[in-house]
Amino acid sequence: MRRRPIVWLATALIALTLLGGVLVWQQRRGRSQSFLEGNPVNGAYLFQAKGCLHCHAISGSGGHIASDLGLVTTPGRSNLGELVTTMWNHAPEMWRRMQKEDLRAAPMTEGEVSDLFAFLYLVRYMDEPGDAARGRRLFESKGCMQCHAVRGQGGKIGPDLAAISGIDTPIEWTQALWNHAPAMEKNISKVGVAWPRFEKSEMNDLLAYVREVVGGPRSESKLLPADPRHGRELFNSKSCVVCHALQGEGGHTGPDLTAGRQSPLSMVQFAGVMWNHSPQMYQAMNAHGVQRPVFGGQEMADLMAFFNSLRYFEANGSVEAGRGLFTSRGCSRCHGANAQGTSLGPALGGSGRHVNSVALATALWRHGPEMYRRTQSLGIPWPKLEENDLGDLFAFLNAKPEDRQK
Repeated sequence: MRRRPIVWLATALIALTLLGGVLVWQQRRGRSQSFLEGNPVNGAYLFQAKGCLHCHAISGSGGHIASDLGLVTTPGRSNLGELVTTMWNHAPEMWRRMQKEDLRAAPMTEGEVSDLFAFLYLVRYMDEPGDAARGRRLFESKGCMQCHAVRGQGGKIGPDLAAISGIDTPIEWTQALWNHAPAMEKNISKVGVAWPRFEKSEMNDLLAYVREVVGGPRSESKLLPADPRHGRELFNSKSCVVCHALQGEGGHTGPDLTAGRQSPLSMVQFAGVMWNHSPQMYQAMNAHGVQRPVFGGQEMADLMAFFNSLRYFEANGSVEAGRGLFTSRGCSRCHGANAQGTSLGPALGGSGRHVNSVALATALWRHGPEMYRRTQSLGIPWPKLEENDLGDLFAFLNAKPEDRQK
């Protein structure tokens, strides 16, 4: 017991030292906004003010010229990457239709696009799609029903899922799993089952099933806009930095959380990774004399916004593959083989600003119509993008100029 204050003091000193390094490292980076930093209330206003509502409906309310953006009729289009690539691929058709309807394509700032995407996130809860039927099977096979009942059928140790509200969205789900993992670990040991692990998209399937079961209002709307700066402070004050490094600066018990590592592609998969490693993380915290943190209110949203600023939720890509895409899709005709710019088009990337989905959508709305006219005059087809292209394309555009060259 006498060693405990010494361990706490040492941990605090380590965290303060690493905090300085993290702050300096963060300030050195140029970054674009993420949708988690957007204001969904502003986004709802922009959806109408920018004329989107003229063609698109939200869950049946609005225009019916184009697709309803509140309904996920195609499961693969429920995530942000698919939404952005669909917008890109259909942009010429949108502009032609807008011209026919005598509508002007209204440019948007990056902040406005973040607001718009925050609004669309809340009406769709964009993430990798899950299969509720598979989720139900996982609920049974992973032993969840040993502790939890569904409408009275199942275990009685934990609460009945049908009686829980507000946990069926990505951020709230992640927070609930993390906060209750220690209690669930004790309960799992009581019923004599192994700690369940969820691989690949299994956590998405489980959440899809939970969405079918739980009731009550969703509360994630109050979590946005999230604050990545506060998330960075939480990363340190909650002692995450004691075990995790950011680009080499920090603890090395757990993995480095910056880009360049194999990371989950969605927030729900992130919840699965944290769940899978919860027992090991609990042991590591005890070894370091760190109290397991609890997240409340907007804290998990802010932490995720910070991770988003680190590109944690972005697909990893190859600079070489991105260069090939840039050439094969005709982008190099105007922007140069290494995106250095030509007389036909400006340089892309390398400006200290990180190119991500929000930045790409902003460029589309600001410069897309002129770019489309230029491709038509040069006889170049409008480049089409697949969701899997984004990681490679962003890797190429965000690389240093010397690394982009062949």
